[in-house]
Amino acid sequence: MARIATAFVPVLAVGVGISASACDAIRELVPPTPTREPGGAGTPEAVASPTVTPRPAVTINPATLPGKLVFVSDANIAVWERGAMRKLTGDRISRQPTWSPDGTRIALVKLDVSSSDLWLMNSDGANARQLTRNESRALNENSWAFRPTWWPDGSRLLYLGERTTNDLMVWEIGLDGRNNKPFLIARDYDGGLDRPGVTPDGKTVVLVSYRAGGGKAQVWSTALPNGPWKQLTEHADGAYDPCLSPDGTRIAYTVRAQSSHDIWVMNVDGSGQQRVTYHGGVRGPCWSPDAQYLAYVAAEANQFDLWVATVPAALPPAPETATPARKAGPGTPVPTVEPTPTAPPVRDVRPVITRQITRQAQIEAVSGVAWTH
Repeated sequence: MARIATAFVPVLAVGVGISASACDAIRELVPPTPTREPGGAGTPEAVASPTVTPRPAVTINPATLPGKLVFVSDANIAVWERGAMRKLTGDRISRQPTWSPDGTRIALVKLDVSSSDLWLMNSDGANARQLTRNESRALNENSWAFRPTWWPDGSRLLYLGERTTNDLMVWEIGLDGRNNKPFLIARDYDGGLDRPGVTPDGKTVVLVSYRAGGGKAQVWSTALPNGPWKQLTEHADGAYDPCLSPDGTRIAYTVRAQSSHDIWVMNVDGSGQQRVTYHGGVRGPCWSPDAQYLAYVAAEANQFDLWVATVPAALPPAPETATPARKAGPGTPVPTVEPTPTAPPVRDVRPVITRQITRQAQIEAVSGVAWTH
């Protein structure tokens, strides 16, 4: 039987606290502005501070949040819409629901004792049908399927499977259950892959990999069909749960820092990383259809509930370092290369607002949340 803990078992304890105060964390993230040294000629000029531009406030009103959210509540799939929650399944074995791009269908996983399978159903829970059949009377022939992910045009699914490997890898399957085959296979016995997501243009997969070593999950991207791979995060205790924004330009993800787990965002190339939440026990971020909000599950009062946060503006990529000019021959004066002036970045000063949406909903953290229009 394949090792599935890295993809299915929660990596955080419910109710953990924040390991450092929010103030200390903010001071670490925002470096002081350099000042001009006193002196005469040759004294370096001060570095320009970012332009602070107030932006219109974004509020969180549960009754007017756009679209619908799907998640697992009390071991069944449920939908939250405009302040009300309704249950779609009653079998207590349905997990990891995700919306089709047009919001008309839900792909999900159903658990068995030694296997799991992919299913499809309508957005209201009707017309459920099984795509894979991984259960076998022979125990060593059972296999697992997890994390269904829609191709951007809704024509097929990616998912995690281990029919031919020890670790979970990325497979693909048609919506009729045919053409079930490997899609992205990494080196086996390295921890496997998790949470695949495809950019809207279908050219890049963002996912979790352990290939950096040290037993720590990190967020990676790989160009299709044959790479290269690029490591996007390098957090000491790991990063996981990546979710692409609707336009594919940003990624929300979870960062582990000792016993604390919180949501961060970054640009799709790994630049502009910034922290969003300070709960200490968070999983499974997802974007609203308009990319104004992030939904996630957070542990409060010893159980997980649904929360929503506003999204900070994207940070610009780090400036490229100028390449020094090649040294000239002996006796030849080397011209001074003046730096190209650049305008200071605009900093969005809106505070991140968070709000709890459900109360005592017993949300299953590993399945996370999915949002559609």
